[in-house]
Amino acid sequence: MVRSALTLAVQLLPAVLLMLLGWGLDDLPAFFANPARVAFAALLVAAALAAVLLRLDLNPLRQGATPAGTQTVQLAPLLALSLALLWFLPYADRRTILTLRHESWRYIGVVCCVLGAAVRLLALKSLGPNFSAYVTLQPNHRLVQRGIYARIRHPLYLSLLLVPTGIALVFASKLAWPILALAGIFVHDRMRSEERLLASHFAAEFENYKRRTWKLIPLLF
Repeated sequence: MVRSALTLAVQLLPAVLLMLLGWGLDDLPAFFANPARVAFAALLVAAALAAVLLRLDLNPLRQGATPAGTQTVQLAPLLALSLALLWFLPYADRRTILTLRHESWRYIGVVCCVLGAAVRLLALKSLGPNFSAYVTLQPNHRLVQRGIYARIRHPLYLSLLLVPTGIALVFASKLAWPILALAGIFVHDRMRSEERLLASHFAAEFENYKRRTWKLIPLLF
């Protein structure tokens, strides 16, 4: 549990610090004056506690038994862009830059973040040591078909659509739409690569699993 908490702190604290720096440390009470931002902050704490209590394996750099190829080069710009947005979104919100007119968007964003966080926690719990930011197979890799994976093949990618878009909406940013579009392109490419890898390794087992599950959303897609 201690190791899980330390790993989570290393991943979460820079993101939280960037958001607070973007807003401005000189007026943090104003940051928490908005109920949607307060709800988002509470969600971060709740999700972090859940991750620790569930003893989730949160190592995203586990490369596994199959070569990662150029994935590190591909993921690095995405990480840099994500960190930049975590700073810019609160910065823009405080200064009314590219902001949406209606406050209701903020609460839609909170709902997206809640759903995305729940999906991610469930997926990580089911994956265990199979989790990696890379499209790869771990030693003695088994096709996970339990928990949320019994219905959805790519719940982590669903969370990647929900959470970044939700964060942008929490800060009432018009960038929510291009963020969703870019996330959609990334997720589409990753799902295609991952399914190709799983099909080549698990053959008939994966094809049977594929026939009885949905890619992202049950009954829709």
